[in-house]
Amino acid sequence: MVPKVSLALVLAVLATAAQAGDAGNAEPQAGLIASVRGSRNWGDTFLPKSNPPARRLLVLHEGKLKHDERVAATCLQALVAREQPVLWLSRSKEMDWWLDWHKERGHIDGYADAPELPQLFAQYARVCKGAVVPDARLYCGELLALNVAACEDLVVASDDLAKRLGLPVRHDLRGKFTTYAEGLRWLWQTYKDRLNPHLCDFRAPKLITHGTFDYPFQWRGLMFWVTGKKEQALPGADSAAERQVMTEILAQMPVLGVCTGFPALAEGEGMGEPPGVELLSRYGKSLVCTNHVSNYSLLSGVCVAKLERRHQTPPPPDLQRDKIYIALVLSDGDNQILWPAFFKQYFDHPSLGTFPLAFGMGPAMGELQPGIAQWYFEHATPVTEFIADVSGAGYMQPDHFAEAYSDRGEVWAGYLAWTKRIMEPLELRSIRTVGGSDENVARYAKALPFCHSIFADMGRYSGRSGIEKLTYSIAGGMPVFRAATSWRYGKDGFLREVREQVGAKRPAFVNGFVHCWTFKPEDVAGIYERRNPDMIFVTPSQLADLYRQAAATR
Repeated sequence: MVPKVSLALVLAVLATAAQAGDAGNAEPQAGLIASVRGSRNWGDTFLPKSNPPARRLLVLHEGKLKHDERVAATCLQALVAREQPVLWLSRSKEMDWWLDWHKERGHIDGYADAPELPQLFAQYARVCKGAVVPDARLYCGELLALNVAACEDLVVASDDLAKRLGLPVRHDLRGKFTTYAEGLRWLWQTYKDRLNPHLCDFRAPKLITHGTFDYPFQWRGLMFWVTGKKEQALPGADSAAERQVMTEILAQMPVLGVCTGFPALAEGEGMGEPPGVELLSRYGKSLVCTNHVSNYSLLSGVCVAKLERRHQTPPPPDLQRDKIYIALVLSDGDNQILWPAFFKQYFDHPSLGTFPLAFGMGPAMGELQPGIAQWYFEHATPVTEFIADVSGAGYMQPDHFAEAYSDRGEVWAGYLAWTKRIMEPLELRSIRTVGGSDENVARYAKALPFCHSIFADMGRYSGRSGIEKLTYSIAGGMPVFRAATSWRYGKDGFLREVREQVGAKRPAFVNGFVHCWTFKPEDVAGIYERRNPDMIFVTPSQLADLYRQAAATR
């Protein structure tokens, strides 16, 4: 089930680390720790991938199940997927549309409704050894039970449900812990050798009921939560203690691991996105956002020989030195949960292809949901491009990445080797970073020579970070386009912000950061429709070509 990592990959990562060893901290610094190393225990992919799914799937309809039944059914889905994915959890019309798409493209032959739960559990009795009863009175008690179940091939169920499903109760966690932090520490101490050292998962307790945990459960990734301000009154919550436990755990896990899920839910629930990403970044891990979507245990097993666009981008327009050239790049494409439905509205909008528009895409998509990526690549127009989003193989903060380690430069090199490895098959030729000093941006330029440029920043961070130039060259002439726009002026202020940033500079080359949560498809089309006569919209690759032309003749 778990193949060995390839020797070629190990040698490639080590070679890249040697070449980039001068980056970062050359000498150990006081207070820093040595990184923990280890090859991935699932093979030579950045994220674990399932075996190819069964040709005929069984569909579980979430709406017909109660909370405890959904949780138990999702546990079974993950246990079965360790051998071969066969169970599909039907949660929405959008996800079921993709089920039909996978059938249409030949990734599966068909599907049928699954039998009632008792019959289904009887059918797959060989993979399930029993049940663990969670402490429903402890906040995150169900989360602790999920980890025990994943490590011991069990499902989470109440006494009554376990009896109805014919499962013996192997563990009862009721009353075992006073706080969630206490339970989390016990969990790591007890199951450290069975939990996957390269995978963890920010799992909001409220989302457990929706069956979105099948993927980390399948691969025994530590599912955890760090509570936020609004959760502190709940029984057993202690955010400071939880963060301390997770800091200790992350320091013990090998570097270059992956965290799925997401560190925030609503305002005050969870530790928050920037603090959560910073914590992971400090310890050399990156985030792949998967918190609201189910069935990754099945989607990741789909095999697509090659992902490529049907159309090549045309050459750029002739360079005119009195123009403002703008590349619109939609944000948040690293968030894997947006591709099944949210981004599809941009592709279904009649404006697609009438003007250049690029989408940030987390390169892990090629491993996690290749069948869905296939649809987007096939439906991209000649003026639709994709760039890597955000900060590389996974979401991290460059200025904090691996800063806990004395061998920070080597950790960086390993991360960039993974980034290169999963960007190239998707033909992603530019990358967006979350801010980043020029020193850190230069790391990307050196490690990713196949890129035509770097699109730095999520929003106009450049004004706050003290970097005055918005467009410049770095590390051998690679163009860096820092975001000239944000969302501070709302839907109608995009072009105003462009003019403020470029001033009288001509020709000007603009990284037009488009905040996906602010600009809907019709709003993005409106930017183009309201353009001024001296503004020309281009793709990211065309922007890089034009900038190089201007620099060569300057």
